[in-house]
Amino acid sequence: MLPPGHIAAGFLTAKALLHFIHPNLSVAQQQSLLCWGMFFGAAPDLDLIYNFLKLKSYRIAGKGAPSHRKYLSHAPILWLIAGLTVYFLAQDDYYRTFGLLIWLGSWTHFVLDSIDYGIMWLWPFSTKFYSLRNRQADVEIGGSSFIGYLWSFAKIYSKALTFYLEIIIIISALIIFMRY
Repeated sequence: MLPPGHIAAGFLTAKALLHFIHPNLSVAQQQSLLCWGMFFGAAPDLDLIYNFLKLKSYRIAGKGAPSHRKYLSHAPILWLIAGLTVYFLAQDDYYRTFGLLIWLGSWTHFVLDSIDYGIMWLWPFSTKFYSLRNRQADVEIGGSSFIGYLWSFAKIYSKALTFYLEIIIIISALIIFMRY
């Protein structure tokens, strides 16, 4: 899934969490947590920056290109530990909710990545990728220019289930945001 979808999913996760746990927070604190939810929804993909600098290329898939989902930032257990640590050490509702967002926002990312591409859910015990549709294939995205790359990427991505799910998530987040 692309960053807009992960950001929208993080927003929806934060909105749902605030709705269900009803923390005693000011409007400013709730808005802050919505922003943090959007950040944590996309945060595991910050490893793309490292991947880009390492490869010195915009290629993120294909033969010879390491999957950015093999980096520690895509290890669900680390986000779970970080989130629960903040939650249990927190002394007020804001930071307890923040801790839950670290965990749930990032895990929303992992669940969505698990549909077509897979995540190492059992790391550090296993480096096997788990996905619903087993599309962790070694796909070569061609194009000698940036535009050619984007065109090739769009043709491949538009065939993935997550492409359509991403559209639904973004539209849902926009509708809820507009009603907020």
